[in-house]
Amino acid sequence: MKAGIVQQIFNDHFEEYRKGRILDARQWRAAWDIMTCQTPEKGYHVDECPNGDYRVILPNSCKNRSCPRCGSTETQLWLERRRSQALDCPYFHVVITISHDLHGIWRANRKLFTGHMMRSAWGSLQELLSDCRWLGGLPGVIAVFQSWDDDLREHCHLHLIVTAGGLTPDGRWVSARKDMLVYTPVLASKFRGKFLDSLRQGFNPLTKTGRPKPSEQLLSPPPGKRVQQCLNLLNKLGRVRWHADIEPAYEHANGIFKYVGRYIRRGPISEKRIVGYDGDKVTIAYAHPEKHERPTFKLDAQTFIRRLLDHVPEKGTHLVRSYGLFHPTQLEKLNLARACLGQKAYVPGIERPTTIELLRQMFPDLSETRCPHCGEILRTVFVYRGGHTEPWRLAA
Repeated sequence: MKAGIVQQIFNDHFEEYRKGRILDARQWRAAWDIMTCQTPEKGYHVDECPNGDYRVILPNSCKNRSCPRCGSTETQLWLERRRSQALDCPYFHVVITISHDLHGIWRANRKLFTGHMMRSAWGSLQELLSDCRWLGGLPGVIAVFQSWDDDLREHCHLHLIVTAGGLTPDGRWVSARKDMLVYTPVLASKFRGKFLDSLRQGFNPLTKTGRPKPSEQLLSPPPGKRVQQCLNLLNKLGRVRWHADIEPAYEHANGIFKYVGRYIRRGPISEKRIVGYDGDKVTIAYAHPEKHERPTFKLDAQTFIRRLLDHVPEKGTHLVRSYGLFHPTQLEKLNLARACLGQKAYVPGIERPTTIELLRQMFPDLSETRCPHCGEILRTVFVYRGGHTEPWRLAA
């Protein structure tokens, strides 16, 4: 449907939705930003031709990472950085899922839980791939956390883009088998042990050296639960089989980067997936229709709002992280690997496209980026942020 359909759904139903519900700051902020994106409440900016031939006033976007209208340029910039950093080798796409029984702990500790999950996944891959039986080298890994499934329900899992090869301790590049990175049961078992142990340590009020742990590093039990009940759940889940999936190696990373790039910004749904809205029901196309009996499903508007706000991350949560050769501290090893593969050295921050250049790449026919008289690229000369206070900040 047309751009702004999610904003329309929120404007039609959010006031009724919030009655009788307790929303936290992250949900209030996301809802307010979605409803006011590119409206007078967000202010405006002035773009001007450098020759003085043309001037245009445009509304500001909210830039909230849960807003489906925003994030296109940020996603494209992320893709540009990944492509310039990428190693010229095949890549594996690894998906690691967790039990839905852990979702209560995730809801109570979104930021910390995400960190525990990502570090455990990387620790598992690092430990296995450093072994010569599997690879014997240090790979490059991009990890993306996702908390939803095709129906926008809770489904916490990780997408990991892993190089099909790595750098050995003596500086050689060693390639992985194209048909197998590691046995998936081995990876799932290793991750299960590391992740559950990490969560146990997260509930421990003391550090490993016996000192009191800062409150912001301590996991909280879900409402109505005690810490011991959470520990009992972790012990129970340690006795069941967990699942991981590793797809056959792709010849290059572009396809996988585009796949996970769609989850970097804009929240759990693209407006392109919303194929119908009658003022009450929202018809949504499945992102993976081959996995379902029907190509679409329907939600009433308030359920749609609830599911979208359920996945708003806490402020400061890093949903995308780089490990191994792609970690910023491993630039020397990354360039050594690039040399082994016949690539030029990677220099961070060099030759990054501007926002206008990205828009021209993404939308070649976009007229708002050039002067209609002389064809020069417009430049932003003034920005007004708007002065309206969000309603949640005024609440007692």
